[in-house]
Amino acid sequence: MLRLSKRVEYALLAVQVMAAEPHALVSAKDVADRFGISFTLVAKVLQQLALAGYVQSIRGANGGYRLTHPAHRISIANIIEAIEGKPSAIVDCHDSHDHDCVAVSCCTIRQPLGILQERISATFASMTIAELVHPAGVTITLP
Repeated sequence: MLRLSKRVEYALLAVQVMAAEPHALVSAKDVADRFGISFTLVAKVLQQLALAGYVQSIRGANGGYRLTHPAHRISIANIIEAIEGKPSAIVDCHDSHDHDCVAVSCCTIRQPLGILQERISATFASMTIAELVHPAGVTITLP
C-alpha cells in the first residue's frame, strides 16, 4: 500500500507546527518533544527542508526554524519532494521503461495505474500545509 516515509511524516509534523505558529521560531527539539519522535530525524528533515528553501534556519541560543513562504503556498507534494526527491510511483513501470517486468508486452493495468498515480500526485499537489493546521475545512476530491 502507498505509505509516506517516517521522514516525510516528521517533516509534515514540523511544518504543521510552523504553520500554526507563523511568527515563532520552532526548534527540532520542540517538534520532537511535542510528538514524542526522534530528535535526530526531525533535525535531519528540517535541514533538508531548509536546503530546499521551504524553511529558514536561524542559528543561536534562541534560534529555530520558520516557513519561508505562507503555509497556503506550500503543498504536501513540495514537502514530499524536498524530503524524498522525485515522488515514487505506485508501480515500477509507471515512470520508467527500465524495469524488469515480464508482463510488459501484455500488461493491461499499466495505463489505469498511471491514471491513479496522476490522481494521487494531483491530490498531494492540491493540499497545502495550511490545511494541515485546519483539517476541518479539508475536502479531498480526486479528479
